[in-house]
Amino acid sequence: MGNRTIRFIFLIALLTLSACSPQPRTDVKPVQEAAEQTISSPPEKMELGRPGEFYAFSNNQDEYPSDMALGHYCWSEDGSQCTAESDDPRDLMFEKRYGRMKPGERILFTMAINPAWTWLSENDLNTIQGTKIDIIQISEGVETRYENVGRSMDAPEEPGLYFYLATVTWDLEVKGQANYAFAFSVSPDY
Repeated sequence: MGNRTIRFIFLIALLTLSACSPQPRTDVKPVQEAAEQTISSPPEKMELGRPGEFYAFSNNQDEYPSDMALGHYCWSEDGSQCTAESDDPRDLMFEKRYGRMKPGERILFTMAINPAWTWLSENDLNTIQGTKIDIIQISEGVETRYENVGRSMDAPEEPGLYFYLATVTWDLEVKGQANYAFAFSVSPDY
């Protein structure tokens, strides 16, 4: 009888342990299947965020770069044009560092490529290729406008502090516009 009791206790313990062991869930797909579905589904467009960083620099940019300030911007994915509200570059550049350059020196423009905007870069939305760049230059209260300057423009010949507002317009699959402010002090002594 002792042997039967031990077998009975052993059988109860075995049943208890097997009942408490983790069982696979039947209401959830296995991880492998979910991963395969994610890979095979078409990539979704990410929500449009901030446009890429815009840079205005000269050949002496390493010594005297200007800070940049992003102003208003807008995006439109439905094909309609959008217009970013205009900004005053003097306000945007408050407490920012101004660059320095010599009179007549070439100001070059470029934009950063951010990996988070991969699908935007495929449409050249974070580069200045295929974009229109209009510039407003302000010095001593005088405003001068330059339309569609391309990838560069020349600094003024007159020494002084110049504030700039670059309005970059994308007119591709996604239409958009962004304002960027920068400033240069122009002097022959640099």
